[in-house]
Amino acid sequence: MPIKLLIARQIFDATGTPTVEVDMVTELGLFRVGVPSTDTKKLAEALQLRDNNLAEYHGMGVLNAVKNINTIIAPELIKQNLEVTMQSEIDQFMIALDGTETKSRLGANAIMAVSLVVAKAGAAKKGVPLYRHISDMAGITTIILPVPHFVILTGGILSSNGLPFQEYIIMPTGAASFAEAMRIGTEIYHFVKKSIVSKYKIDSTYISDSGGFSVPLQSHRDALMFLTDVIKQCGYTGKAEIAINAAATDLYKDGAYDLEFKNPNSNPQEYMSSDKLAEIYLDNFKEFPVCSVEDAFEFDDWAAWSTLTSRTPYQIFGNDLTQTNLRRVGLAIEKKAGNTIGLRLNQAGTLSEIIEAFKQLKANGFGVVVSDRWGDTEDLFLADLVVGLSAGQLKCGAPVRCERISKYNQVLRIEEELGALAKYAGKNYRGQA
Repeated sequence: MPIKLLIARQIFDATGTPTVEVDMVTELGLFRVGVPSTDTKKLAEALQLRDNNLAEYHGMGVLNAVKNINTIIAPELIKQNLEVTMQSEIDQFMIALDGTETKSRLGANAIMAVSLVVAKAGAAKKGVPLYRHISDMAGITTIILPVPHFVILTGGILSSNGLPFQEYIIMPTGAASFAEAMRIGTEIYHFVKKSIVSKYKIDSTYISDSGGFSVPLQSHRDALMFLTDVIKQCGYTGKAEIAINAAATDLYKDGAYDLEFKNPNSNPQEYMSSDKLAEIYLDNFKEFPVCSVEDAFEFDDWAAWSTLTSRTPYQIFGNDLTQTNLRRVGLAIEKKAGNTIGLRLNQAGTLSEIIEAFKQLKANGFGVVVSDRWGDTEDLFLADLVVGLSAGQLKCGAPVRCERISKYNQVLRIEEELGALAKYAGKNYRGQA
């Protein structure tokens, strides 16, 4: 089933920033994918091609990436007459066609859009759901539904409150099913919303791009006490745990961590060493129902990552640490830096590279979190990816906003489809057992 037509266009992500959408036509009909984007490139991730025309969209347009699909990738790929089930071959063809290490010639956003739409068409050709097609490519035989990471509170650079860390998250690890996890997450989220209005006399509750509330809390400890109390009041003690996204790279200054970075009078002499910051996390694990810390240190503070991982059985989750870059994934494995790694669709550039990173991580005993970007779209691919890989964890924001709730709803549909075969990761979200 070769490709008959491949055409791209510029659309907009959930933050109002341009991104790429592509349509593919085969004998089975039309398939469409819109890729997530971000306004800031991480150090090691593949390059999203932007127009850099400051007269339009502040330079963030993607018409050059769209043009590269329509005038270079599409004619060359169609000429190859490859079957859409040949995911690896098609991805490798596009990588070679680009010819750069970071996919900077054609753009990772252009290449990824085509890679993902090929997977959708390939699933249709095989007559299976997309998640089954992904499972086959990854060599997965047992489907596991993920534990969601629901962003509840926002801090760090995303908020003017006193919280040093970027996100405070609820993970329904004690749920019996994904449907029950959704109930726990949504009930807690709406309880928090009502509590904010009642306690702080706020008429409207601001939420970040990922849906977390910007609550006027003044310290990290206040946030953990607040969420611990919320879990108790909602009746979910033992069923819901707390995850912290420290986003510590944002705090890193002069070889140490400034947890008072929002204070214009913060004192460099009071910056925290990696060791002292690690002690905060270890104390949090002991005192509160905290089960995971994401991006605990700056992404090149490798020794701190390795040391903390060796000192605790809890989840030490690297997202910015590796940036879905195969070289950095290899370094994390080699250095035993973290025990769980995040995979993001638009950071690698092709589906094949994401699957390869996943295989390497699982072969070395690492957990995996399939994660969104702030600039996501309403496309559902992420949900099928996390189920297809049986990754065990899905991070795509709060249980609100269409571009996020649509992924959660897709996992609910898959759970319904699986019926009695549906297995929820629960406490085994890292695949330890």
